[in-house]
Amino acid sequence: MKNTFQTSQLLEILGLSRDALRYYENVGVINPQKNALNQYRQFNEGDLYTLMVVDFYKKRNVTVKEVKEVQSGTTIKELAILFQQKSDELEEEIINQMHMLEKIKASKLFCERVDNNLNRFSLRQLPAFQNVQAFSDFNAFLEYPSILEKINHNRDDLLSRMVRVYTFTDDKITDSKMYLMKEHGADQLSGEVLEQRFPCMYTIVDDSSNVDTEKDKEQTVFKAALAWGKKKGFKPKGSAFVITRLITYMDKKERSFLEVYVPIEEIS
Repeated sequence: MKNTFQTSQLLEILGLSRDALRYYENVGVINPQKNALNQYRQFNEGDLYTLMVVDFYKKRNVTVKEVKEVQSGTTIKELAILFQQKSDELEEEIINQMHMLEKIKASKLFCERVDNNLNRFSLRQLPAFQNVQAFSDFNAFLEYPSILEKINHNRDDLLSRMVRVYTFTDDKITDSKMYLMKEHGADQLSGEVLEQRFPCMYTIVDDSSNVDTEKDKEQTVFKAALAWGKKKGFKPKGSAFVITRLITYMDKKERSFLEVYVPIEEIS
């Protein structure tokens, strides 16, 4: 008589959880018999082997439902096609995870430089941006569907891809526009490059969600940049780039931390 095993024994032998075993049974990859006396499930050696086969395929990115399909009859050629599909899926996932890792590291670095740069100016190079699409304003939500068509949803978030560009004269801001941007360097880019790499007056600002004071805050930052630049002998090119880098909640209030770049023409 072949050996039979109770549920607790099977779980211990193979290191499975009860939920996983129940799922395998529901999918139908194994169909244990029941003890006629107590109706407890009984697993035989074949069930254990089948569960090891399931684990074999799971470690190759094959789902349990797909294992069930394999059990119904699969040729070597069909398996090769399946493994190629799984390889492609995993490579795409790895690429997406690498993009996410880059974003995590960039956000961590930003957190580390907030204290030293908050409301303080220094010189920093402007990243080279590709203009993907212009749109009227951040709150122009009806324009978002066309914007979403231009991003990779598995890799990109809207907030960090949006850049507000201000233009100004010596005494006031004259215009502002929103752009969906992409920074050069990560991929091969083509199309309009909004700005080359200019030296910039750089700062980080803490932006609140108070719409009533938004214009005043813009003017305050603008005037502070001009004053610092004049003191240092820098001549602004007449534009400023504002990028959302971090959103957090402190004292139960939403706070957005923005990078501000003001390109300069020369250093005297």
